[in-house]
Amino acid sequence: MRTFGSAILVLLALVLSGAAVGSAWLAQNVVSAQGFAQLAQPLGEDEPFQAQLSTAVASQASAAVTDGLTDGLVSLVEPIIERVVSGFQDAPGYPEAWTQTLERSHTATFDAGTPTLDLGPLLTLVNAQVAGEIGTEPADAGARLLTVSGQDRSAELETLVRFADSWPLLAAAAVLAALLGLLVARRRSTTLALTGAGLAMLAGVLWLASGAAGRVVEGQTPANPVASTFVDGLVPLAQASFQSWLLVLLIGGGVAFVLGLVLRLAAGSRRDVR
Repeated sequence: MRTFGSAILVLLALVLSGAAVGSAWLAQNVVSAQGFAQLAQPLGEDEPFQAQLSTAVASQASAAVTDGLTDGLVSLVEPIIERVVSGFQDAPGYPEAWTQTLERSHTATFDAGTPTLDLGPLLTLVNAQVAGEIGTEPADAGARLLTVSGQDRSAELETLVRFADSWPLLAAAAVLAALLGLLVARRRSTTLALTGAGLAMLAGVLWLASGAAGRVVEGQTPANPVASTFVDGLVPLAQASFQSWLLVLLIGGGVAFVLGLVLRLAAGSRRDVR
């Protein structure tokens, strides 16, 4: 009976551990605007995404700057816009503008419930450069939203936030279940080793699951090329980030497994001496 109870508690601890790791990662990298910006920051240097981004920014910058101008002035201004946009990723303020773009996109998505990119900070940067070229006052572009998906995801986002916020409780419950499983076990060293092996297997299962989830997300076509390229670039970054967390779980499981084996051997040696 004690063995059965210990096994149930250890299995519960493993399930809770997997949930805790997933929710903690979501809290750090998806629910947190700063964490999301840090996760997606490398996309600012991704060439395929930069090409799509430049096209979108050029289109919006042209519409904003040339609004109200005569055809003659438009023909003079548009080449300047194209030249500025073609190299705006090298502008001194680009890293800050890209970070603001990610944080504002995160806020817009969670506020509206619809996955959205806000290109306003990048457009403001371009406007300032173009204004310097043509001798006008730079204008704040405000919010310039691109819809990644037209579907309302409010319910899913609310559920995601609740799940992410629950990670401390899930982690505490996992630790408690594991400790109780060790306490009621007949052979605690063996139970510790099996728990470690279970954690290592859990890391492997979650690793495979993250790959499958990434393929599902990539299979959904966003509403425009910029959003599509953004999602295609973000998915591998998210997978790599989550899998780096799983390495910690794998190492922890390996340590517990080895420690359990050492304690099991030590206990056997003591019995032999007696």
